[in-house]
Amino acid sequence: MSFLVIEAAEGLTDAGRRRAARTGPDALLTRSTYPSLLRSAGFRNVEFEDRTAEYRATQQAWIAATDRHSAGLREVLGERDFGERRRARAASLVAIDDGVLRRRRYVAIAPTGRSTGDHGLAT
Repeated sequence: MSFLVIEAAEGLTDAGRRRAARTGPDALLTRSTYPSLLRSAGFRNVEFEDRTAEYRATQQAWIAATDRHSAGLREVLGERDFGERRRARAASLVAIDDGVLRRRRYVAIAPTGRSTGDHGLAT
């Protein structure tokens, strides 16, 4: 199995974890780490690659595109929603730069005797 996830960096203070939750995607925080969750579900050979640089580049590209198309987006979204979305992207970018948010690609071998089906998750 393989998946990408945006997660809070390890070792954050409580304030840092709150910031990660505020600036990252919904349901960002888990009580455990992804490697621990995967191992407890029986997955083996759990590995990860850091993909934070790509995540940062994507956020920066979203901001640039938002700025280029701001007139049309303001018309469609309204000034308030446009502003909130733009601020949220900027806050995420700063959180990435500050080491609060990261993106990882996890790879693991499914538990023996289980089918992974088309979705890549053990069933």
